[in-house]
Amino acid sequence: MKERIAAGFSRHLASYDEAASVQAQIAARLSERLNPIMPPKPRVIELGHGTGFLTRHLLPLTPKEIWLNDLAAPLPDLQWPEQTRVHALRGDATEIDWPERLDLVASASMLQWLGAPRDLLDKAAENLVPGGLVAVTSFGPGNFPELARLGLAAGAPSYRDAIGLCHDMPRKMEVIAAWDETIRLEFADARALFGHLRATGVNGLMGGQLSVPRLRHLMKRMDRQGPVTLTYRPSCCIARKPGPSASAPPSKA
Repeated sequence: MKERIAAGFSRHLASYDEAASVQAQIAARLSERLNPIMPPKPRVIELGHGTGFLTRHLLPLTPKEIWLNDLAAPLPDLQWPEQTRVHALRGDATEIDWPERLDLVASASMLQWLGAPRDLLDKAAENLVPGGLVAVTSFGPGNFPELARLGLAAGAPSYRDAIGLCHDMPRKMEVIAAWDETIRLEFADARALFGHLRATGVNGLMGGQLSVPRLRHLMKRMDRQGPVTLTYRPSCCIARKPGPSASAPPSKA
């Protein structure tokens, strides 16, 4: 699975930024809730940075240090503040050596690809300072219902809705925000829909089991059924480790 995911996204990095509009929206909405509650100059790790949708929204935090991890993608080409130390952590997020005493563990549109996301969230909590935050997004079990109706199996092993993400958080973590969304894209025809999946690297969800004749049959069936849509069901969760953050601003009380 890991090799297939890396290969699928590596092949389509050039088209990802333009095609992955939903993933860009998800990263923006997560940051809207996250950034106002972050302490100044945090120590941050982002897991699965991809082409940098969420990474761009972490820039305004002016991190003291940031570790950027991805299975396949190179570091996003961004202009970081001079005082920010940027570290590349290439590889499987479940196997890398994590930095300690983090203020934030962030990840957008990546957890669904893990076989055991709870293990990663346990590791995140262990490496947070008191008061530190975990901010993650995934996709819910109802993701791509149009494809499910065609008999295509889910491509990711760990779809979680917001409740599922909260359940996967370690007990010691306090959930401060969790929500589900629905984002529906419309396409001119089925060929355009599958082109979208290919351009975002998600065509691997068929696992190589979809033959050319069957694909053509499914596309004709979709075109006959009327408007061609693809529905994303993103899920989001932000949780805090109990205790005051060492880098939090002093109380004004």
